[in-house]
Amino acid sequence: MQPDAATESRLGRARGRASRAKLGLVAASVVVFAAGIAATRATVAGHTRSPVRPLAAPPRFVRTVRHDALQAGILAPPAASPGVATAQS
Repeated sequence: MQPDAATESRLGRARGRASRAKLGLVAASVVVFAAGIAATRATVAGHTRSPVRPLAAPPRFVRTVRHDALQAGILAPPAASPGVATAQS
């Protein structure tokens, strides 16, 4: 059974459209991949544009916390009053 000319031409056109669609998808994929690589290289954390500054609390805050912690006896034991003594049992 031989396909007639009309069916053959329809299949040929469909195959052409499919191959062009595949080519378009491949081209779009390459463009998206290249854009992703470029964005990654532009924003990589290992290559900073300005000098790195260490993270630290402001000196006034550190002084206040140390002062408050010393008063509460967290950093150093509170001084016992001279009249307190432990008894031997």
